Amino acid sequence: MITYRCFRNDDPPRLAEVWRTADLGPLAMQPMTTAELEAGVFSKPYFDRRGLVVATENDQIVGFAHAGFGPTADQKGIDTRVGSTLLAVVPPHALENEISDQLLVRCESYLQESGATCLLGGGNDVYRGFYLGLYGGSDLPGILDSSPKMQQMFERAGYRQQQRITVHRRPLEGFRVPVNRLHIAIRRRTVMHVIDEPERRTWWEAATTTGVALRRYELRNKTDDVLGSATFWDMQPLSQGWGVVAAGLLHVDIEGPRRRQGLAQYLIAEAMHDLSEEGVALIEAHTTDANVAAAKLFEKLDFSQSGQGTLFEKALN
Repeated sequence: MITYRCFRNDDPPRLAEVWRTADLGPLAMQPMTTAELEAGVFSKPYFDRRGLVVATENDQIVGFAHAGFGPTADQKGIDTRVGSTLLAVVPPHALENEISDQLLVRCESYLQESGATCLLGGGNDVYRGFYLGLYGGSDLPGILDSSPKMQQMFERAGYRQQQRITVHRRPLEGFRVPVNRLHIAIRRRTVMHVIDEPERRTWWEAATTTGVALRRYELRNKTDDVLGSATFWDMQPLSQGWGVVAAGLLHVDIEGPRRRQGLAQYLIAEAMHDLSEEGVALIEAHTTDANVAAAKLFEKLDFSQSGQGTLFEKALN
């Protein structure tokens, strides 16, 4: 008989074992350890044991699912109006679909009881409160196509596609910064600042990237005004399983009136060159289907698609 309950303090080693035996695809951290779950999940200041639902059979854990929330608009706290079931991890079992479905039902109940009026399936660059670096690569990609059983779980529950997310990769072997008139002009009137372990700009950024090594590149003009920035993170230990040193692009910010002037491409290209000099062999970035400009930018820099995922949404009556 399958029973369901909330997270207990003695669960982490068994949850890590469940993760190791589940088929989560090539962009999931493997082999999972208790220490990695502690860093990416349990240590977060907003972790709520009620949101992590565990399925057991004869006192053995046979699956778990985890639900949580994103930030307020000012990123100073948690907004419980939109909740997401970030993932469900269920190893092969005769009742695999039933276990997944029941875990999701209980996650939905937790979210709605906490005030959610909109339900999501999976995480993205906003809903990355847990599992950054554990599932999905450089950021949360919704539910990856390489996790078809998880996608089917949401579809059975009436979720629909809200967003498609593409994973882009660019090996840095042989990379050269593009040389053209625009880039030469930008180089003449700007200065690049490289900041290791920059001060986190918001509470949410601090909470979600604690323990993650960040590097921020800031492009400034001659009067020291910031024109734009790009933030990368060291994707260890996830990329160890790939056999390369990889950096993930978390976000790019170009000041509003300075957009569409070639600054983003220049900034990212210069950052990629600097990272390659530091021994990084691979860059990964995510884009949404709505962000056509970002996809074109990565195409210009010879990134290739290495995976896709779906962020799901369920309408509530």
